[in-house]
Amino acid sequence: MPVKQSASKEEFLVAIGLNQQDSDDRRKFCDMWAEVTTYWVSHFETASRTILKPEYASNLGVQRPYKWAHLNPAIINNAIADIWRNGQHWPRRFYDLGRSDDAKVYNWVLKWLLWHVCRYRDWRNRKARISSSSGSSGKAGGASMQVADGTALPPHDYWSTVMN
Repeated sequence: MPVKQSASKEEFLVAIGLNQQDSDDRRKFCDMWAEVTTYWVSHFETASRTILKPEYASNLGVQRPYKWAHLNPAIINNAIADIWRNGQHWPRRFYDLGRSDDAKVYNWVLKWLLWHVCRYRDWRNRKARISSSSGSSGKAGGASMQVADGTALPPHDYWSTVMN
């Protein structure tokens, strides 16, 4: 049963038949997440503005890390096809659950994974707060970031699940 891209992880896992309490199922999810994140870093964490919708590509105010709303849907669909085509054999069973004839959705499993990798890859979406002793003015570059749960994030302009 398809879920919206904004559905929770728990809803997503139930929809693809995985149990969050099962360690083997958690490993399967982590492997799928890693596969999609690796693709994201190599194809979307780029200086190329060709991945953006035309109205954002020429707007120099739109900077990395790009938001999902800035991305060209055709590029997202190409990413979904690439991940499916080049993915490991066993995750493809889960990816196949998401196949759709709806051109707007294309594959809800891979779209959910990509959307969540995009959403959670940087400090802006982690409810982070600056904890800099140098009295930083709220800019992430170089300042030590602290997530609401007290976990420190590395001092980068953006945060990636693969790189950090």
